[in-house]
Amino acid sequence: MLTSTAGHADHGPHVPRPLEGCERIVWHPPMHLESRPRVLRWTCECRARVYYLVVGGGRAHIRCADRQREGERETTRMRYTQVENLWLKILLGQAR
Repeated sequence: MLTSTAGHADHGPHVPRPLEGCERIVWHPPMHLESRPRVLRWTCECRARVYYLVVGGGRAHIRCADRQREGERETTRMRYTQVENLWLKILLGQAR
């Protein structure tokens, strides 16, 4: 099971380049459905693209903030265990 990111604010793991044939994530424009979203995990802010694992309202999703191109986008809402699996795939370069 994954644990919260250790360290200080804005610092998290670096996401590797995607592996050849990695799973393609379907991204959507931000929906802002939660009244009080909480960011549980994040990747390092030193990169142009930062990923966030967000929970709220009994569901979870991953938000991607790309400061060079697309702006923000996110996955559909799903159960926490599904998001946790997707998060791990992103950190291993198996999904993008």
